[in-house]
Parts: sequence; structure tokens; C-alpha cells
Amino acid sequence: MFGDDDAFPAIRPIRPSKYMRHVIRDDGFDEPRIVKAPAPIVPVRAFSSDPSRPRSVNRVTDSDFEGATFNSFNRVLDTAQNLFSNLFSMFPSREFTVRVDRPDPDDLMESEENEKEGSGERPSNSIRPQNDEDGEIDVNKLKAKAVDRFASFIEKIGATAVASSQLTGPHICVRELNNKVLEATKTKTSFRECKRFEKAVRCIERRSDKKGGLETVRIQECCSGFDTDDISANGCDRESLVMSARDVLSLANSSMVDLLDELGLSSVLDGPESYTIIAPPNSAIERIQRSSYTELRNLLENHILDGDLRDYEMVDGSEFNTQANSSVSVVQKDIEGRQKTLVNCVPLTTTNVRTSSGTIHHASDYIGLSSSNILEYLEESNKFKTFVSLITPELERKLRSTDGKYTVFAFSDGAFASLSESVRTNVISKSACVNDLIINHIVNGTFCSTQLEEQVITSMGGQELRVHTMVSANGTHTVHIGTAKITEADRFTSNGVVHVIDDVILLENLLTWRDHLLTFNEPLLDALSSLTMDSEPLTIFVPPFNSTLGSLDMDVFALNHVAENKLVLYPAMNQTVTTVTNSTFFLGLYKNRSPISVRIHSDSSLFRTKPIIGCSRIVNQSIHACNSVLHFVDKPLPIIEGDLKWLFTTRQDLKRFHTLWKASDVADLMNTTLPITVFPPSDDAMSRNQYNALLKNETMINQFVRRYIVKGPLCSFDLRARANEFKYDLIPNEADEVLKSDTFGNELHISGARVQDEEIVLSNGIVHILETPITDIQRTRSSPFSFADILGLTTRMLSSESLYL
Repeated sequence: MFGDDDAFPAIRPIRPSKYMRHVIRDDGFDEPRIVKAPAPIVPVRAFSSDPSRPRSVNRVTDSDFEGATFNSFNRVLDTAQNLFSNLFSMFPSREFTVRVDRPDPDDLMESEENEKEGSGERPSNSIRPQNDEDGEIDVNKLKAKAVDRFASFIEKIGATAVASSQLTGPHICVRELNNKVLEATKTKTSFRECKRFEKAVRCIERRSDKKGGLETVRIQECCSGFDTDDISANGCDRESLVMSARDVLSLANSSMVDLLDELGLSSVLDGPESYTIIAPPNSAIERIQRSSYTELRNLLENHILDGDLRDYEMVDGSEFNTQANSSVSVVQKDIEGRQKTLVNCVPLTTTNVRTSSGTIHHASDYIGLSSSNILEYLEESNKFKTFVSLITPELERKLRSTDGKYTVFAFSDGAFASLSESVRTNVISKSACVNDLIINHIVNGTFCSTQLEEQVITSMGGQELRVHTMVSANGTHTVHIGTAKITEADRFTSNGVVHVIDDVILLENLLTWRDHLLTFNEPLLDALSSLTMDSEPLTIFVPPFNSTLGSLDMDVFALNHVAENKLVLYPAMNQTVTTVTNSTFFLGLYKNRSPISVRIHSDSSLFRTKPIIGCSRIVNQSIHACNSVLHFVDKPLPIIEGDLKWLFTTRQDLKRFHTLWKASDVADLMNTTLPITVFPPSDDAMSRNQYNALLKNETMINQFVRRYIVKGPLCSFDLRARANEFKYDLIPNEADEVLKSDTFGNELHISGARVQDEEIVLSNGIVHILETPITDIQRTRSSPFSFADILGLTTRMLSSESLYL
């Protein structure tokens, strides 16, 4: 790795001036050489700004438009490259990672640039449309050249980004190594990455194509004899006194020095060979002193690595052998723009303390010996018997192999025992959707507990696991995966890490609808369990707990909330759904068609912001369970016996309006598939003379019927004002008029007419029956507000204590 002596030869001593940088370059073939570094690199324009450069394209005989298009493309690139160059020069202290993959031009076209280079002609940077023998433009060649040039532009942005990470300051030396990358790639690939550490900056650049590639590693660090607390801000601004490893450890880790001497490992401190020592604090040493001699020696040797290795010479995911014939894994994470290094998930607190025989890194805890693999760790413990028994043979091979790295969230037997009996039975029998339970407790890659912050990670089963942290009253941080809390973290093994959790990660789609109803509505579960509910998938509309619908039989009530097949709600798509009892409901999110609608209240849940089924609002987030989906509604679903035509045919008190409707020019709305709202006056509301007069005039019939019809569903919660709510909205009807709804106590009025029978939900609409005809008519083209309306609105808004708009 980067810590090998062959990879990074020691920097030859040189007496530096205050702001001199020293560069050692090793091209893999020549001897290393020391040169004085040039002045600090300043990002420059990605492309030449030579005025003599061609700015226009050749005349295209077939289409001037094609030429103009490519000329415009050139100008866009010129502007963009200047912009990015200026931007990068403004941020010299930032990190950048730039990667670009582009098609190999050799696979798409003959390179015009190579031809010009071979003939000695200077290649042009502009994209020139190429004509074939017949004067036709070869569009594929033009596209290939455009893609190639744009990719080159992105690459130069990356080069500028790397240049912007160039450090300035006293006594900074640079090491550079070129490694041949044997892996060939089908496309030209360029990768540039710079990482900032406390005492160095490491940049890696890789280029590859189908012939192979090259990797360049460049490290900026303090020259020998100098040190720093922040190389990015201060350079290497102080001289360093190199002490022996024994003296350094005696100052901060005296317990470790005593143990090394006692166990016969003093050569690590005083010997001629170089070592890297990871030093745990004295408190950690005291905890392991009770171990046996052999175990204690192995633990101490596990903190000693061969060679002189600094944290910026380590790479995330790399492994290093220890004196205990074991290995440790490195994890690096970015914290506020700086790389922090963890070894077997133990954070390094102070890094790169140079000694006469190597380097010492201080750690926050001791590094335990790794188990041979994840499965061995789980099997050796007696508290994961259920977890191990559920591991499939294919998964067992992965957890024993060292070919991959995994993070396992393992629940204990005690956590499994806390589940309900039905869930435990389904898990043990691997029935329904829980047959892949364990695979959703495993994540590809190594995630230490310090890396598990507010984020979403994806399990091997493809499920998203939400990670969040909580802080207790005493300041203790705990990490949670869903509802499970990590109780024992960072049990490191040779192929990953294990975190012990106090609960089973049961994603909602792994549980059946019965498991969910046991939590949200047990009476509904009891009613459905007594019925034959074997057909799945299902959609269940879950009403509030213990809700009923009058004297309706509980079995019928329960089945009226169940529909076959899984119904996924799309708010932009209005649908219908039929329950097991053959009740058909309209379903969707219907917009308010009112030209003016003002509702002010302190409770936002009163307003329609989610879909409705009939006149029941869908609240909370739906649950997608195993072979079922649960939607939560704010009130029970009524039994739907028919549509608008059925209601007006069967209701004896609506015969007159029914007759007029059939005779009007909107009679087809009675059979509409999209829901409408009808405010019909009862037969008692119309006198015989008024009814007969309407029958004699077709125009009056049309105007009269249209007045009482509104497109879209209007439920009671749309029309009524709640307590402490200001509500003012206008309802456009089919007669080019607007209606107003008012609430007086418990009474609902529509434009002066009291509603006597409210919210009759049908399969294609809603009916509110009026006891008198509508009298307060307002045309839509006239002003909807009177002076009294405006005055009342202002007064009520000013006097309201809590408003929600």
C-alpha cells in the first residue's frame, strides 16, 4: 500500500527556505530526483483563448443551420470553460472528486485530430461538420467529436480541481508515484480525487482505456523535521523534535509501555526496525489487563503494524497485517472537509506522531482481535441462535467467505422472543413475505457505528433502512435502524462488522395485514378473522379504532372496508374502488374549483390535502404490507347502494327534480363516471305552480337544473365551517353562477337554502337535499364580495387568536 518504503522513498534532507516546496517524482523507471517546486499552481483557462483560433465552422452546402448549431455549441463550451476556471480559482482550499466516462473515439470514428497531428498540421479545437463524398454531413462523426470534446472539457475541470488543492505554505514536500493500472476499460475513463487530512493532502488520478491505464498518487506533507496542526491553513510552520517511541508513549500511554516490556515486546519501542503503533488510552489498557498472558500478548501485537504508516497513506477499505498474524481494516470518513481514520471501527484521535522508529497513532479504545468471519462470530455467541438458524445456505457461504465485506444488524434471541406469536410463527416457518427477513438485516460494505448517521442505507434484499440517531437527557448518543436500537456496536470480523440490535427489523412489507391491524384496529381484525379472508392481495381501509356505522352488522361493516387486489393511490388519477360488499366508491384527490376560497384555522388536518374515498379522507401514511395495502381513513365507509340515477329513481321526495333533470340538457350527468355534487330541492320545496311553469319552458328547466349541480365531489367537510374557523368560498355551478355555503350552529345552508339531508354518498357523486329553493344567486362575472363580506372578513381575521391559512 502507500506505506511501503519502495512506494514512497524517503525524502532527501534539504535546507529549505521559508516558502520552498520540494518535489520527489518517481515515474516508475528513472531514479527519484529532487527539483525545486514552481510557483503555486494557479488555475488557468481550460482551452486556449488565442484570437486566431477558428470561431466559425466551414460553410455547409446542404444546411447552414447545421453549421450554425455547431458554432453555437463551440461558443457555449468557451463560456462554460472560462466560468469553471474562474470558479475553481476562487476556492483553493476545497476538495474535489471528478470522474468522467466517455466513448472511445476509435470505436465511433476515425480521429481527425490524429491525422492532423501525423501530418504536422495543428489540430483545430472547434467542431467542424465533415462532409462525405456526396456533400452529406456525417452526423455520427459529428456527434462522436462533440461527445469527445465535451468529455475533455470535463476532464480539464477535474485537472483544475486538483490544481486548486495545491497547498502553499512553509516546508511542504511532495511525493509522487506513478503506478501502471493493469485493468483495461472499454471506454476512456478519467478519475481524480483529493482528500484532505490534518497533516497532508492526498490526490489520486487514474486514466485508463482499452489498452490499460496509469495511476498517479501525489501526497503533500511536511518535510522531515517539521510538523503542523493544520497543513491546509498553516503549512508546516514549526520544527518537530523526533523522540523515541518509548518516550512518546511514556508521556500519554505509560500503561502500554509497561505491558510491552512485561510481555517481551520492548524491541518495538527500542529496536532498529520501523513500526506503526496504534496506542489505546490507559483506561482501555486497564480493561484488558485481566486477560491471560497469551491473549494479552495477542491483543498488544494487534496494535503493531510493520513499517512506517501514516493515516494519509491509508485508503478507505484497505487492510494491514499486524504482529498478531491478524489484519486490521481501515475506514475513512469525511467530517467537515477533513478525513478521519478508523481502524477496525476504532477512531484515531491523534495521528502521525513521528518517532525515531516509526509512527504512533493514538486511538480512542483498544482494537480487539477480529473473528475469522461474521458467521463464526454469530455461532460462537449463544445469543444469536434464532438469527443463525434463519440464514439460508447461500447467505451462509457469503458470511463465511472473505471475498466481500458486509455489515450485519443481528437481533438477539431475547429481541426475537418479544415479537407476537403470529410473527414468530411466520418467521420460523419462513412463510409469507418473511422468508427473506435475514437478508434485510445485512448491508453490503462496512459501516462502523460512527458512520451510521441520518441516512438511508439499502439492504442486500433491496429494502431501504432508515438510520437515525437520538440523544438522551444525559447526552448519550444512540443509533437506531428503523425501530431497532444498536446496543453493542462494532464487533469487527475479517469480512465485516456486526452490530447487535434490540429489535427485529420488520419492514412493513414483511408483515401481514393481520399483524398491522393488531396494532392499529384490533376490533376490525377480530371481525375479519372470523370471516373467510384467504384471497390475497387485499386493500383494507382502516377506520378509527372502535368506530361503527349505526346498527350495521359488524361483519358487514368489516367487509365494507376490504377490497380485492392491492390498490395504490395516485393523487393525480381519479379512480373507483369496489369493496367486498359491492359498495363502489369514487377515489382520488379532487381540486377545489372555487374561484375564491379562504379558510383560516389553527388545525391544518381539517383541510383536504390527501385523497378521499367517498367522503372519508385518507389520513396518515399508507402501509404496504405483505400482499396487501392498508389505507387509514378518518371515518367509516358507508354502504353504497347505487349511483345518482338509482337514488333519484327510488327517492319519492325527489320526483319533481328528477323529472326536470331528465328533461334538461344536462341529463347525461346523471350517468357520469366522474363524481359530481347535486343540491336538489325536495318536492315540498317547490310549489305546484312553480313546477308547472318550469315544465313549460325548456330554457328555464336548463337554468334551474344547472343551478343545483356542481362538478366534483363536495363533502360536509368541504362545506361546513368548524368551530373557530373562518371560511369563505364560492362554488361555481353549471349555470355560470356561484353558490355560497354557510354554517349557522349545526345547520348548513347553501345560498340561503337549508340542507335537510346531508352527504348522501353514491358511486358517482354526492347529494345534499335542500328544504327550500336557492334564493341567494350570484353571477360569476359580477363581483362576488359585498362590502359587508369584506368588512366581516377583516374583522374576523383581526380577532382570530390562531390562524392557519
